[in-house]
Amino acid sequence: MEKKNHWWVYILIFIISQMSAAAVTVTVRLVKGQAIDISEWAMTAMLFVANALAIALFFAFKPKSITWRSTAAALRTPVARRTALAFLLALPVICLVNIIQETFFPEIPDLVGEQTMLDIMRNPLGLITVAVIGPVAEELLFRGGVQTDLSRRYSQQGWFVPIAFSALAFSLVHMNPAQIPVAFILGCVLGFAYWWTGSLVAPILIHVFNNSFACLMAVLNPDDDSFTAFLGGKGPTIVTGLASLFLLVAILHFIRKEGLKPVENF
Repeated sequence: MEKKNHWWVYILIFIISQMSAAAVTVTVRLVKGQAIDISEWAMTAMLFVANALAIALFFAFKPKSITWRSTAAALRTPVARRTALAFLLALPVICLVNIIQETFFPEIPDLVGEQTMLDIMRNPLGLITVAVIGPVAEELLFRGGVQTDLSRRYSQQGWFVPIAFSALAFSLVHMNPAQIPVAFILGCVLGFAYWWTGSLVAPILIHVFNNSFACLMAVLNPDDDSFTAFLGGKGPTIVTGLASLFLLVAILHFIRKEGLKPVENF
């Protein structure tokens, strides 16, 4: 008999894993008589444990109806073609979202802080966690868990409702105003990639690329990790924005030609 865990179980898993890791870190420091002020290594360990725990709990409660598709299957046509198109779709979206946020909404509060993330990414374990382990954990929970269950329960409402809701949940659990708009838009792209390809391979690849690119910007330019600074100023940013718009329209055209029906329904 199939496990029919509710979508909110996977959100709860994410929250519990984050809070548990934080609680363990703080408790250890208190037991040792240390201040609660978290060090670089403690933050890195906390982040790693939180995501590892989230992955473990997901497999303990994963829905049997999840569309896994092995990596080998995801490399076959037409899934391979759709995976490539979904990945290419994400590239201009990531560029445009960053440009729009930095240009029109630069004052959105960032509760995490640039220095905190830089401290984590200076640690090899932290870099791997942010760039790879974190994206895998979040895709398993929000696409593999939340979206899969919503798609099964509300299939009559259309394909966009589960995608939008899982993206909204994905953005809100970050609890950081600066990340919420970007996370929601990226979440919609990730949800579409999962639904359209019938595989978690596509959204995981996109998410890993997005986080790895953010790490690259931060490491190369720690004094200003903005997208504009990475590109070299406003001129190159405008050119990149226009090129991204052109690429977005072109990719959407190819996606339309491919067809909007999923490879395999949930």
